[in-house]
Amino acid sequence: MLRDCRGPRLDRTAGWLYHRGPPTGPNWTAPGLPGQPSASEGPETTKRGRGILLTPLWTFILPLAIAFGTTLLLVPQVRRFAIECRVADKPNGRKLHTHAIPHLGGVAIFSGFFLGLLVSLASPGGDGIAERVLALLPALLILFGLGLVDDLRGLRATVKLTYQLLGAVCVVAMGAGFQAPHGATMLPFVLFAAASLLWYVGVCNSINLIDGLDGLAAGVVSLAAVGFLVVAVRVHDTAAVIIALCLIGSLTAFLRFNFHPARIFMGDTGSMFLGFALAALACLLARELGFWTAVLGGAAMLGVPILDTVAAICRRLAAHRHIFEADGEHTHHRLLRAGLSHRGAVVSLYAVQAVFTVLGVGILSGHRLWFAAAAALGVAVALTVSALARRRAATEVRPAIPPALRPVPGTRDVVPVRLVPAVAAVASGRPMARHDGAPAPELAHLPPAAVRPS
Repeated sequence: MLRDCRGPRLDRTAGWLYHRGPPTGPNWTAPGLPGQPSASEGPETTKRGRGILLTPLWTFILPLAIAFGTTLLLVPQVRRFAIECRVADKPNGRKLHTHAIPHLGGVAIFSGFFLGLLVSLASPGGDGIAERVLALLPALLILFGLGLVDDLRGLRATVKLTYQLLGAVCVVAMGAGFQAPHGATMLPFVLFAAASLLWYVGVCNSINLIDGLDGLAAGVVSLAAVGFLVVAVRVHDTAAVIIALCLIGSLTAFLRFNFHPARIFMGDTGSMFLGFALAALACLLARELGFWTAVLGGAAMLGVPILDTVAAICRRLAAHRHIFEADGEHTHHRLLRAGLSHRGAVVSLYAVQAVFTVLGVGILSGHRLWFAAAAALGVAVALTVSALARRRAATEVRPAIPPALRPVPGTRDVVPVRLVPAVAAVASGRPMARHDGAPAPELAHLPPAAVRPS
């Protein structure tokens, strides 16, 4: 029934999950069998939640179910509250939705995730993961509060970056960043701390930037969390398993309301803390896998958001614009311009992210050369999307420019001289007319005396 092995094995009689082989001892028997000892007589859980570990299977299923159920129940309530308080994401020239949609869904996601973590800490074996999980909670609370204030009142990009750095400093100070080798000098500690800050802030913003279509960010994060879960189970990292399960449970429930056509958005309240949680998974696994393996594998696991973020930074720098200046040139925008439907663009990016997830699992499993395949896939996706968008734009029939809107040849005026009468009409309060002298369509209902050609 029980045999020594590297992977987890389930004793179906007792319903317990063993990691790295069964417990040893001359008189030890599995819990639930005749003559079983007390829990204190069994194997102990290491402080990091790894090693020889005796864990009831339900302690993994329960946080997943709690996160899923809590989010599923809270999303309608949060949506109703946001509608009553008029907290909604209003359409503009850059956004794709045509009407205001509530955007406090991150509150429900965080509540399910947080409650799932608390239940796991109170379950058998929770003492072994408490130190590592509690090291993340202060930063996650900071990022949740930052996103909530941004959704309610709006914050400048520099303010958000400051608080993101504060959250990253809290994580590193509490030991949840990349760890320098034991016995290292001061310089490696500083370098690993700087790498941790860059990693947390970078992943946080990449998830925030990818949240541009219905269900896109939630689905991409869910796929990445599944990949981290597979690796965490393989290396027997209980803390990473619990965090990944809570993410999957809460996001799966949220997708029921967020997939196109979305009834609620996660907003910055959800995207910021989700980015920190994913970054934390890579840092936790780095203790077992090593720094470079964790960084390369984590970057591949988050291929779609990191690819979009790198492309956005390069595009804005090339155009001499600020890197925090929003635009409509993200990967999902270009897929829509290439002719894909809203759902088609989302599902296409899901498929690409699934491939990145498989490559990330391979890299974290020891195949570092797979990172070259992940990089090649990223370049291929970027070039393909750009080519499709350009081809679609070249085949579109552009409307003819009216004579009044054409610039006068030989002039360098920003506003053509033929627009001066129209500008004067606006300044004087008179309604504008079209270039052929007829009133504009929106003025057709007015009496003739009220519409005077310019």
